[in-house]
Amino acid sequence: MATQRHQSSAELPPAPLDFAFPLAVPGAEVLGAVIMFEAPTPFSLHLFQALRHVMAWAQWAAHDSELFDGDGMRAWEAQVLTTEGVDEALWAPVGVIAGEMCRPDDVDVPRLAKACLAVTDWAIGYGAHGTALAFAEAAAAAWPNNARMAWVAGRLHREQAQVAKAELWIQRAKRVAVWTGDSDTQALSLISLGKLRIQTGDFPAAREALGSAVRVAKRSRLPDRHASALHNLFTVSTYTGRFDEAEAYARQAANVYGSTHPDLINLAFDVSHFWTQQGQFGNALNVLREMDGRFEDPDRRVRVAASTARAAGALGEVDTFHCAWSEAWGLLDSGAADHLRAVAPLELGLGALSLKLWSEAEHALAVARSEAERRREGDTLAKAEAALENLKRRQSADEQVHVELRARTGASDLAGQLARSLMEQKWAPVENTGTHDG
Repeated sequence: MATQRHQSSAELPPAPLDFAFPLAVPGAEVLGAVIMFEAPTPFSLHLFQALRHVMAWAQWAAHDSELFDGDGMRAWEAQVLTTEGVDEALWAPVGVIAGEMCRPDDVDVPRLAKACLAVTDWAIGYGAHGTALAFAEAAAAAWPNNARMAWVAGRLHREQAQVAKAELWIQRAKRVAVWTGDSDTQALSLISLGKLRIQTGDFPAAREALGSAVRVAKRSRLPDRHASALHNLFTVSTYTGRFDEAEAYARQAANVYGSTHPDLINLAFDVSHFWTQQGQFGNALNVLREMDGRFEDPDRRVRVAASTARAAGALGEVDTFHCAWSEAWGLLDSGAADHLRAVAPLELGLGALSLKLWSEAEHALAVARSEAERRREGDTLAKAEAALENLKRRQSADEQVHVELRARTGASDLAGQLARSLMEQKWAPVENTGTHDG
């Protein structure tokens, strides 16, 4: 069980602006405006009202007699509950929010916050990411001393590449977690900060945050967080070229995860890719074989197939290469993992090149070059062009070898012909004609 280092039942202490920011300082945009573009009508207006009421209540505006007029709130609740044709996953939590807002002086805070997160879940499934973020922030604002609520808001902002907002919410989650003694969310927030630093390329800061996460997780006996922090330190080490250190972190993470942990396969996926890029094809292929058929996500299926093809090609395993080649192209041609249209063919082309399958290699590398150019993926473009030049040189050298081999084969055939003829002459009867030339 996790130990709690510091905990208090008191209200959160006064804090500087950077601590209060996400709750106290509004953004420049109109609160909830995104809902009117993303959510289905006619329910979008009720969703808009729900968000604005929660945020107003969280900012201590419950005393506003006009905003929280009893008759008006009950009438709004009735409208929400009698609206038909709305997805239950959306209608139910908005109904809960409306009911809670009818009694602003006696709100069940956890129930209100969880209803907001239910709207967030619905919005993510619907593809309404702005709405999802707005209600995640509302949940955190409604339950300000719950660190996990702030962390959810930060994580969603990070997933949408909104770095500044992500950092503010995650930092808040970390500080609330420290104050309330929530070691698990403290470690989780530090890991999220590390991932955010990786995302922005600030690797020293990522290493610092993840190192802190390791210490918190070890002290509080949180093996899942400990393994996750080590896994992300492996990523930092690969990006910074510390390959021996990366492998050491991967080994530690594997040991902490244990053989039955469901996240072990994610580590195996990352390490196998690392080994492929390092030319450790035997190690990579041993792990890649065990991941075949384990993923439903098209992205990972393409990556596994492409890496398998490259490793199998380098090791001369022709049958394994062709199976992986067919699977990868089948997925890419179906439109799956479209963002890998440059990277995956590069791996496939390199595998074919190792097996001297010139036409397959040329096709894959040409696709990689074209797609990388179109997508402005400079690193992939450079690798594809270098591989195509290598293909031309090797193909030319291979043709020269064949010319020399044919010449040697022709000489060998002539030698055999002469030897056989002389042997036939040796044993053939000779007629004495009594005449000699000359």
